[in-house]
Amino acid sequence: MRAYSTLQISLHWLIAAMVGAQWYTSGAIHRTHNPLVPPTDTDLLLHALHNYGGMTIGAIMLLRLGLRLRYGTSHRVRPVSLMERAANGLHLLFYVLILMQAGTGFVTSYLWGGAGSLHSALWTVLLVLIALHVSAALYHLIRGDRVFSRMLPFVKR
Repeated sequence: MRAYSTLQISLHWLIAAMVGAQWYTSGAIHRTHNPLVPPTDTDLLLHALHNYGGMTIGAIMLLRLGLRLRYGTSHRVRPVSLMERAANGLHLLFYVLILMQAGTGFVTSYLWGGAGSLHSALWTVLLVLIALHVSAALYHLIRGDRVFSRMLPFVKR
């Protein structure tokens, strides 16, 4: 199996950090749209960071998809085991869901607020996938099969 490139690994961890920031900044959105209490300057800043962060994540995810199509992944071309097929499926779902998150977030913020319910529902599904992904990573770390180490940027592969 091939290793991921340093760029692919770096973009993975950048998106992971940015998704965490999205979770943190999302709390300000409800406060900025509350008709009874005016938002604070901090709420407005966090809301703007959430919007621009989401668009940035979408752009980085498109770059990751392009790199995946151009250079491939560390997975075999034809997955053999059920675990490899599940990993491929989970990764493809991540690409789709994160791009849909970015798209519905943009639509909700700038075109039609009604898309917010879909945006929230996708977030819930994304959290489940993140939990599965982290669980699988921990499984591979404990198993010691070097799958986990392929996603660490400064480990020789």
